[in-house]
Amino acid sequence: MRITVARLRLGIVVLGCLLVLTLAGFFFYSRFRFRRFEKDLPGKLGVDIQQTANGFTYSQSSDGHTLYTIHASKLVQYKTGGHAALHDVDIKLYGPKGSNRVDRISGSEFDYDQQSGIAVAKGTVQIDLAGLGASDSSTPKDDGSSTNPDDKNPAPENNTIHVKTSGLTFNSKTGDATTDQHMEFELPKAAGSSMGASYNSKTGLLILDHQVEITTSSNGKEATVHAIHAEFLRDSYQGSLLSPVVDYQSEKSSADNALLHFRKDGSVESIESKGHVKVVSDDGTMVTSQSSETQLDAKSQPTREDVGGGVNFVSNKGNSSMHGTAIEGTLILGPDSMLQHAQFRNAVSFVEQIAQLPGDPKGNASRQVQASKLDVDFVPGEDQHAIAHKLLATGSAQANLHTIPSHGPQQLTNISGNELLATLDSDGRSITQLDGTGNTKIVDLAKDGSTNTSSGDRLHVTFAPPPAGQAKPKTQTADQAEASQVETAIQDGHVVLTQTPLKKDNEPQPATLTAWAAHSEYHSADQILHLTGSPRLDDGQSLQMSATAIDFHRDSGDATEEGSVKATYTQKKGAGGSPSGPGLGGDGPVHLTSARAQLNHDSGLSIFYGSPSTPARLWQGQNSVLAPVVELTQKPQTLKAHGAENDTAPVVSSNMVSALGPKHQPATVRIHSRTLFYSDDDRRADFKGSVTAQDPDGTIHSDQAQVFLTPASKGKQQEQTAVDHMIATGHVVVTQPGRKGLGEKLVYTADDGKYVLTGTGANPPRMEDQAKGTTTGAALIFNSQDDSVEVSGGQSSAVTQTRTTK
Repeated sequence: MRITVARLRLGIVVLGCLLVLTLAGFFFYSRFRFRRFEKDLPGKLGVDIQQTANGFTYSQSSDGHTLYTIHASKLVQYKTGGHAALHDVDIKLYGPKGSNRVDRISGSEFDYDQQSGIAVAKGTVQIDLAGLGASDSSTPKDDGSSTNPDDKNPAPENNTIHVKTSGLTFNSKTGDATTDQHMEFELPKAAGSSMGASYNSKTGLLILDHQVEITTSSNGKEATVHAIHAEFLRDSYQGSLLSPVVDYQSEKSSADNALLHFRKDGSVESIESKGHVKVVSDDGTMVTSQSSETQLDAKSQPTREDVGGGVNFVSNKGNSSMHGTAIEGTLILGPDSMLQHAQFRNAVSFVEQIAQLPGDPKGNASRQVQASKLDVDFVPGEDQHAIAHKLLATGSAQANLHTIPSHGPQQLTNISGNELLATLDSDGRSITQLDGTGNTKIVDLAKDGSTNTSSGDRLHVTFAPPPAGQAKPKTQTADQAEASQVETAIQDGHVVLTQTPLKKDNEPQPATLTAWAAHSEYHSADQILHLTGSPRLDDGQSLQMSATAIDFHRDSGDATEEGSVKATYTQKKGAGGSPSGPGLGGDGPVHLTSARAQLNHDSGLSIFYGSPSTPARLWQGQNSVLAPVVELTQKPQTLKAHGAENDTAPVVSSNMVSALGPKHQPATVRIHSRTLFYSDDDRRADFKGSVTAQDPDGTIHSDQAQVFLTPASKGKQQEQTAVDHMIATGHVVVTQPGRKGLGEKLVYTADDGKYVLTGTGANPPRMEDQAKGTTTGAALIFNSQDDSVEVSGGQSSAVTQTRTTK
């Protein structure tokens, strides 16, 4: 485009106008900025401060009761935002009217919003919370009713809780003070810290948000408490801990939560713990339960602890381990928190396993106690640790003692009763005495494999001390513990005892021996069981016995009876149809009475003792034997009767049934002799020494005699045996009414009632008759049926009959 002078002039004019407008704009803008700066400058220079004051105090009341007061050494009030800066602040928070409680919050600087009532601390804050017992009558009352802040008396210093934190926010309208910063607090008997906290002055609720740690002391020893969260409600005297863990000396305790109850003086009265309660010590001992409640005295020393919801106890020390269970329990503690008594209830079981035995490192043993309730009394030990002294188990109580040596048979003893009281030795590891009442019972597995049981109303047991040379040290370690073995056992009242031998391979089950008595005593040293009080015994096969006293040898099965002995052998059919017990040829029971008796189990020999004036007596049916000594054997079945050794008097008296003549008229043969031996297999009785036999036909005297019984019946019961025949030898004398026969041998046959008397060639038999004179021959035959006598001649065999009146 072409530029002319006119156009150039016009452009210059326009540019000039624009320049003027621009300068004007800058001028007016500068004037506006200056005026705005002029207006904002006082705020920039502190002119925004509405007012300042020294010694500022603000209070808020309700119904004549002061809720809180805020005092500051200096207040700076700003015009905008309604904020004020408070310096050297002291805030007093008053509890409910009549509580006499004053809490204090102090800090160097606070930002205070009057509209919201919120004060925010800048820097460190000190909080003093009135502790429990603030209403003590000895403290001047301060219920907030006074209008003079200087009249407000804080709670007693010894109960004050001191808190130090930063970043505190206080809401004067709600009474809440909160912080998310680290907080430290100090109590009269404890100190601690947490991350984050809140406090409501109206409700008295203090919350420690997380990472709670509290340090205190018990018995002069430090205890540390860690928790995830904690709350303290002052008005209800309660505090709670979430997941608390307590470290005290060698123990660590924990639970899901704990509730603390305080006294008015600030001391802890009780602690309730719930959920996975556990106490673990450095030595491996652990106790767990679902709940526990601990009672403490005024010095914060525990006096009682109740645990429930399933209690478990585990202890591992050296070669010994113990495990216990119960539904609930109670611990009673004395001075210095020394355990004095423990009680466990419902389904109680304690088991101790011992891996090594003294002198037998490969042996092991176990001890177990079971009951509905178990009470344990403790005594102080030398190291001030509690030692169990007595254990009382009640309700289906049982004690099991099991020893398994590396060599030799095992030993197993089970003791039970309605109530069992055990006394332990000085170190609390071995039972020295056990007393039981109500349905007491002992089951013992003997070394020979037999099972022995005894039951009664009352029980007293003592246990063997350590073997000689193995005396217990004053401080016994677990691997020196041993399973106690019964030394003596005494039972009273309705005593019943059994013994069952060990069943051997390919043999029938052995019979069980049973005994009854009012009193029993067992001594392991001699393995003798003493029974008194109308004792009775049944060997389970054929023998039943009673006496004034019975001594039973458990190791051998032998027995000794004293005083008014009574015995019965039942004649059960054994193998092959033979009687199972000794007798006098019959199948009925054999009865015996004597002053004393001895029974030998292995040999099957039974000896019954009397005296010449009061002999032992045996009878079976109508057959009987009386003698100072009667001996019976079962295999073979024999009977032996005699007097004292070297006794020559005919002290044995026997009565045997005989069926006389063809009509089998019943009669009794009475035989006196020095000795008698009867063999049931031979059905023969041998009488020796001054034998005298009497029956209705007369009397026979001889040096010895053999009596043969009728054969045993086969396959049917034979109620009464009888004399089949008799052979008398040596200086035989037959005496009948009006006549007497003399010879060397006499044979009597019951079936025909005949007596055949013979002699020797030099001394033939003879008969002396009061009416006929003397008759002799090779044999004299006496016929008891018609009273005739047949005389058989010598070599000619001539027979002469004579008949004489009896």
